[in-house]
Amino acid sequence: MSSALRRSVALVLGGAVSMTCTSATGQQTPSAKPAPLPQLQTRRTAQPAREQMGIGLVLEGGGALGFAHIGVIEWMEEHHIPVDYVAGTSMGGLVGGLYASGMSPEEIKEFVRGIDWPLVLSGQISFPDLSYRRKEDKLAFPNRLEFGIRRGITLPSALNSGAAVGLLFDRVLLPYWDLENFDELPIPFRCVATELNTGQAHVFEDGSLSQALRATMSIPGMFAPVHHGNDIYSDGGAVDNLPVDVARSMGAKVVISSYLNAGPANQLSLGSLTGVVGRNVSIMVANNEVESLKNSDVVVSADVSKISTLEFDKNEEIIPLGYHAAELQARELEKYALNDADWAAYMAKRQARRRTKVPVPQFIEVNGVGGTQQSEIHARFQKYVGRPIDPQQINETIGELQGTGLYSIINYLIVNRGGKPGLLVRPQNKVWGPPFMNLGFPILANDANDVQIGVGLRATFFNPEGPGSELRLDGQIGQPAVLRGELFKPLRAGSRVFVAPHAYIHRETNPYYEGSQQLEQYREYRNGLGLDLGFLFNTRTELRVGEDLQWFSEHRTIGSDGVREFSLTPGVTNIRFRYLGQNDMMVPTSGSIVSATYSYSTKRPNEAGGFSQMSGRLEHFTPVGEKGILFGQLQGGTSFGADNLGLAGVTLGGPLRLSAYARNELLGTDYVFGQVGYLYRLAQLNPVFADAIYAGGVYEIGKMYGGNSQTPSLPNDVAGAVLVKTLLGPVYAGLTIGDSDHRRWFFGLGRVF
Repeated sequence: MSSALRRSVALVLGGAVSMTCTSATGQQTPSAKPAPLPQLQTRRTAQPAREQMGIGLVLEGGGALGFAHIGVIEWMEEHHIPVDYVAGTSMGGLVGGLYASGMSPEEIKEFVRGIDWPLVLSGQISFPDLSYRRKEDKLAFPNRLEFGIRRGITLPSALNSGAAVGLLFDRVLLPYWDLENFDELPIPFRCVATELNTGQAHVFEDGSLSQALRATMSIPGMFAPVHHGNDIYSDGGAVDNLPVDVARSMGAKVVISSYLNAGPANQLSLGSLTGVVGRNVSIMVANNEVESLKNSDVVVSADVSKISTLEFDKNEEIIPLGYHAAELQARELEKYALNDADWAAYMAKRQARRRTKVPVPQFIEVNGVGGTQQSEIHARFQKYVGRPIDPQQINETIGELQGTGLYSIINYLIVNRGGKPGLLVRPQNKVWGPPFMNLGFPILANDANDVQIGVGLRATFFNPEGPGSELRLDGQIGQPAVLRGELFKPLRAGSRVFVAPHAYIHRETNPYYEGSQQLEQYREYRNGLGLDLGFLFNTRTELRVGEDLQWFSEHRTIGSDGVREFSLTPGVTNIRFRYLGQNDMMVPTSGSIVSATYSYSTKRPNEAGGFSQMSGRLEHFTPVGEKGILFGQLQGGTSFGADNLGLAGVTLGGPLRLSAYARNELLGTDYVFGQVGYLYRLAQLNPVFADAIYAGGVYEIGKMYGGNSQTPSLPNDVAGAVLVKTLLGPVYAGLTIGDSDHRRWFFGLGRVF
């Protein structure tokens, strides 16, 4: 994916997180590859006899533009142009490897169509696959920022580990588990990667075919490099993006090169730092193609100038561009066409070399980790012994393991040990941790005088008190300010029952309103320590029962009354249930969220005795067509008849909790709240750095009981908003109009649902 490589290097060198790498309108990206220089001429040689010919097909790297190679292959097959050797780099290596393995153009198309490109390119594990505690991390910090703190703060080696890409290759190439070299494929094959230690090109001709394809398309900064012993491999575009020389060395007497013509440079982009850096990288890569173009017998140049290298969702649009380019070179290509009888013989010979069978594994072997990790992985895969391989089930097991957050990638293949086939599982721990640190920059505002800005972090230490235990330390400065620590410990290894001692310090500013006028402001202090006993039903559901000793107070900072001040030291009993069944951490398109909390405090403000409170929330998301999301929410809370609670009561108001009202403007003892809304995806962004832009509307209505005399009887509002899923989390902004002349804007960065 060399064009993507140029862009990635530009972004890394320029220090930019760009959403313009992929244009939703199809405009050319700043680092687009220049067109072939006009003076270049392809070779013109005397045509040898078929038995002496040896036709090599060379496929250039170019990100999503490489889908055009499928169209070229499709045209060549329709016109009986045989291929004896295939060589490719990056995306050209991917398409070439699939073709060389015996897949037809239609099978390659189906493979491409079946890929969830946003998920694959984002490098994120799908939310449903995460363990429960990793789901909690993602909801508390809904972004892609994860750092290692084993040896200081360490960044991952790339935005994407390549795990999803690797599993795709493992699945389709598993029948070739015992290749001695790539000459044994239906079509002999080579692909090129860059060995980072030496900076030299490495031509893969044997070993794991899946690993070779991962290596050739490991775009620096985007996909993590592939480690093999002491060697480290990344995208081959930097050293040999159109490997005609490799095809010649394989024995090709005639070389047909599939070239991706991305057009001239975008002049507007040359006014920016990233544009200039990207253009320089683009020129360097293009220069290693000059001799390859000269050394080609036929160049099929696909005009892909209107497509960006990261628009993988446009494969249906890109593939025909290659077919059309081949049609334009029909006169040259048809010189090498076979008659029907010879073509049938050629295809029969090729198909006879294709492998489709996978042996039934007789044992499980785990390499790459040791100790309890190795034992756990071995136990999870033991169920596949003596059963035909089911890639879907294996992927689900791998997803569960990666959902723990410990592994960067898990691959698998068949091996032979003592004449018996077995399943070899190869996990790789994240090299930058554990421990891990999540980082967030929460912003919440719906009034110029009420802007909450913070910096939050979470450090997680694994196995401090035995297998499966975790120490979680949270901190946030700003509004609110928080320090919290919790030790999560299963009662025994693998147990769903756990204990969780914890301690916390919480500071928050709370306003007090009568009607729409703020009369006072209070500083809340809620500190405590306690112990929870819990049960994890599965990766979505948790139940906790706990007892805390709390120091809870409200002190007036603005205003003159102060009658709502109090200071308590209660014992607090908590029961909490939570179900996280949504399919995404930022903007779910399906699934449900259910939560309920009951608490009993032994002391209450203003009166003797204790009081109980309970709150619950139900949210549901339903897809509407391909781009729409319908969502609804129902909340409620009660103090079970307790009154005169003051600031210890329940509240409504603030962004997406009656947005037309100020934060906590409505205060009382009991409430109900309903919300229904619709979001529509306006544009799909580059999934490496962002995701999508949504616009939508929401209607909200609530009812507050036990409030002051100026509490409205039925507060409601209508809001319109724009939301963008970004690398840093969901960013949203909107306007809302409510009853009683309530009108507000709101803005936020952080969790929405």
